[in-house]
Amino acid sequence: MYSVGVGKYEITLTYSYIGSDLLVIINGGDAHIGGLSLIENNALSSLRKMGHKDDIVSNIAASLIYDKIKKDTLVICGIHLDNATKNDIAILVDNAQKCVEKFLKEINDK
Repeated sequence: MYSVGVGKYEITLTYSYIGSDLLVIINGGDAHIGGLSLIENNALSSLRKMGHKDDIVSNIAASLIYDKIKKDTLVICGIHLDNATKNDIAILVDNAQKCVEKFLKEINDK
């Protein structure tokens, strides 16, 4: 598990290989499934639950991961913070991206 941020701004990333494919789960705040992105052969597809925007983060994460490791990747994302301000959201999105970068650095070093 990887994590970036503290308190209400903490983002966690877990992953698992399913055969040669990669499953990544990104959560923060009240964990849930808000959106998902699948990238295969450099083609991105995404879904989101009604009223959620978590696919924005899953799209960014899936693209970053695929660009680096060239494996079909499914990213599931759920980040929720009650009454989040624009600044809160910016911090959470930034922490999610840093978490993905931390993951990619370590996985590349293996």
